[in-house]
Amino acid sequence: MKRSNLPIIWTFLYAVFGMGLLIVPVEFMAQYGVTLDENGVLIARVLGSALSAFAILFYLNRKIAVSEKSQYNLVFASMIYNIVDTPIVLLATLHGTMNSMGWMPVGIHVLLAVTMAYYIYKK
Repeated sequence: MKRSNLPIIWTFLYAVFGMGLLIVPVEFMAQYGVTLDENGVLIARVLGSALSAFAILFYLNRKIAVSEKSQYNLVFASMIYNIVDTPIVLLATLHGTMNSMGWMPVGIHVLLAVTMAYYIYKK
């Protein structure tokens, strides 16, 4: 796969999770065995709006070379987010907060972190 296709994949993944959390947070999180009260819905929607914003940023910057400082900063910040969020989701899955579907976001965070590192550091 060409390195230039990665921002499109990131856009799609961030959009799916972002819109799911923003529009139908209770149903979206129920897939992972998580029940949200009204406070959880609020936080899920805040996260959904942030992930949707990442999707928009990746889409708008999809043709900008990683050598550009703005593209580097965007991908680097998102890579850090995925690295930090991986153990959080992993522990939630291991401790039973999330059901076995919790392995999917764990894998997606790892995939995103690895592809972003590849995108940034591949010469």
